[in-house]
Amino acid sequence: VPCIDRSDGFRWECRKSINGKKHRVEKSVREGSWFEKANLTIEETIKFIYWWTRGMKQNQIKEELGLSPNTAVDWDMFCREVCEVTITEKSEVLGGPGKIVQIDESKIGKRKYHRGHMVEGQWVFGGIEEDSRKCFIVAVENRTEETLLALIKKWIKPGTLIVSDCWKGYINLEKHGYEHRTVNHSKEFVNELGFHTNKIEGHWRQMKASLPTHGRRKAHYDSYLAEFLWRYTHRGEELFWVFLKDMKCCYSQSLNNL
Repeated sequence: VPCIDRSDGFRWECRKSINGKKHRVEKSVREGSWFEKANLTIEETIKFIYWWTRGMKQNQIKEELGLSPNTAVDWDMFCREVCEVTITEKSEVLGGPGKIVQIDESKIGKRKYHRGHMVEGQWVFGGIEEDSRKCFIVAVENRTEETLLALIKKWIKPGTLIVSDCWKGYINLEKHGYEHRTVNHSKEFVNELGFHTNKIEGHWRQMKASLPTHGRRKAHYDSYLAEFLWRYTHRGEELFWVFLKDMKCCYSQSLNNL
């Protein structure tokens, strides 16, 4: 029977009789759940998650709930962490014989001066199947052949037809079991055989538009990318319910690891 209590409005009560003796046990509805350590009320937590999945900005949620800036940042980060764990757990290798995967690199952010220090942008590398929503994006420190080839082998199956620009890091793909077609973007957007990288380039535009315009840190780019991929993967679905299911899986895993 849920009854009002002082801490969060509800507690569970057990009033069964065992062997003729009255048995009464009470505990918070939070106990044994993810909410146990939450620093917001359950109502505030649900509202934050709902508005976050609806795409409301962190500052807007903070104002609506009357949160401190630090609390809003922490909860925004928590939501992105759920996306990060989920994307990692559910990631799939792309391509295979008969499949086409477009690959590309892009740079997030620009060089700018802030209190005398230069802040560099972040290179990202990604791929996307032409006939599905299967994709990957990872942050990289450089675009060398060694770095990119290792990621291609990790994320794309041998036998895949890979379409890319003419970056030198891709020059030896056919030696590693891939078919390879290139598009020289200084001359054309579609090569003479009809191959292009339009889908991955559109992916970059969507990804950059999803990033926060202020206060983003390079150390958090992995979680920003995970949020974008999570939203992209579940486009058209009710994200609030998808998030609750993913949060439940993440929380169950954390309990099993204790």
